Amino acid sequence: MQRWNNEIEEDEEEGYGRGGLESVPESPFEGTSGTVFLTGEDNVYVGVGKGDSSMEALLWALANLITSSSSSSPSTLLFLVHVFPETHFIPYPLGRLAKEQASQEQLEAFMSQEREKRRTLLNKFLRACSDSKVKVETVLVESDSVAKAIQDLISILNIKQLVLGIDKSNAKKAKSLKGNTVAEQILRSPAAETCEVKVICQGKVIEMEKPVTERTPFKPSIQLEPKKDDSNDPFGWICFSKPKASS
Repeated sequence: MQRWNNEIEEDEEEGYGRGGLESVPESPFEGTSGTVFLTGEDNVYVGVGKGDSSMEALLWALANLITSSSSSSPSTLLFLVHVFPETHFIPYPLGRLAKEQASQEQLEAFMSQEREKRRTLLNKFLRACSDSKVKVETVLVESDSVAKAIQDLISILNIKQLVLGIDKSNAKKAKSLKGNTVAEQILRSPAAETCEVKVICQGKVIEMEKPVTERTPFKPSIQLEPKKDDSNDPFGWICFSKPKASS
């Protein structure tokens, strides 16, 4: 199960898109930088996480793909994509407690702690974008599979430019797509047919071999709808969630 939840959550602005994203060619949201169009030929998406390779990927994108908002030409919008695991258990004095067994107070306290960790993690990427005077929004996706979540996002938002970082220890295998990193899984998937994926290692683009197997058209496993979570967070966060089944 995946939950798309760009939550750091929690955009303090009023107003957000309605309806499923698949039916909207360009999906506008209200964020800190005004109306945001999630889909667009010039938008750049960068996958970010805990590893140093994420910052290397972002810095490469800022230097090579992004037009500064201080420039006289139209600026490119940058999206930071972070996938975090679904919550199945919460810490408990005697071990772990299943999410369904936890009280509302216990669950809210744990989720608040996790959100604060994500804020701390993502602030360094936001600061890098701010220093470069680049418009930036952040998309958070709750999923137990990073690669699958990003593949779905490519299809749903019609992403055309994606930048991912990779560690030096994985770079050799990655060139021939013989490893199992997130970047390689995405490049081997049908989603890569419609998206230019740049893989960055230590500030340089890795030239990747093209898969030789025929790939079938990719369709996301779920439909998503936009969601806004209210908070006093100083940043704007675009939110996605899986529609709840009607009772």
